[in-house]
Amino acid sequence: MLEVSALADGDGFGHQETAGMTPAHTRRPKLAAMLAATGWLGFAAAGCESIRGGAIVPNPSADPAVAAIPAPQQVKRPAKHWLRVSQYVMYSDTPLDANDTLFREIAELPDRIQTELHLPTGESLVQVFLFDTQEKYEAYMSGRYPRLPSRRAYFISEPRGSGGDDLLVYTFMGEHLRVDLRHELTHATLHGVLKGVPLWLDEGLAGFFELPPNQDGVNPTHLDTLRRGPFQPDLARLEKLGQVRQMEKPEYREAWAWVHLMLRGNPASKTILLDYVQALRTNPNPGPLLPQLKTALTDPNAILADHLAKTEFPAIARGKAP
Repeated sequence: MLEVSALADGDGFGHQETAGMTPAHTRRPKLAAMLAATGWLGFAAAGCESIRGGAIVPNPSADPAVAAIPAPQQVKRPAKHWLRVSQYVMYSDTPLDANDTLFREIAELPDRIQTELHLPTGESLVQVFLFDTQEKYEAYMSGRYPRLPSRRAYFISEPRGSGGDDLLVYTFMGEHLRVDLRHELTHATLHGVLKGVPLWLDEGLAGFFELPPNQDGVNPTHLDTLRRGPFQPDLARLEKLGQVRQMEKPEYREAWAWVHLMLRGNPASKTILLDYVQALRTNPNPGPLLPQLKTALTDPNAILADHLAKTEFPAIARGKAP
């Protein structure tokens, strides 16, 4: 089975669009310059998509390392330079500086996920391909994976002939690189140690860990939107969603909200979540989480609303929050 997770452009959250994006030829920042763009709006703008069930397959006529595109040239995956960062191997056609802030952040991500969720250290390597420009990235993806919608980053778990999966992340060097990598590498890290993750939980966890540690999992845009309402949470409905196209902005916000409640709001619900994640290590389908949550929380919806009302905006965002 091919598993795919992707970051949508803008605040897409499951719909296909590239409108409003700056043309790539006008924004080809060097890595060091790009790392300076750490405003909280960059965290809030990202949406994620996951596609499962084997419906998405690579172009059978494409070489694994070369995408056939409707043009005389061929775009190859970046391979001139590489850098090992924790369990991730970064490939780029631009020299990579191991001392860059980005790579120090990425190196800490597996420990952060494992400590937070009480998971063992993953042994699977994740290959990360950083294209120099958006044009090269899109040309490669459209040739190698022609059925995938346009997104600015993808995680792909691709079965290899010898058994096991190749864990691959594709993206390009742009202003959203920090959040994109954290989001997709969260999917990859979870995939390396769990048998499966329900769609809503996979996206809720990625939405939590895509944020820098000093945000403590708080997405300012999600929090502001949910507070202003109307918001009627329905975890039972959320848990039934199996196709990413069933998820729109409200579903992504709700997935993040439930995860943040369980990890930061209520100790009893955190225990429920951690036990559930442990079950996913051996069972890809342990059933819905809501019935277990109701044993710990008398009224989960009311407790979620109270948690959102009391959650503080991150210090970096307070000056911009309504």
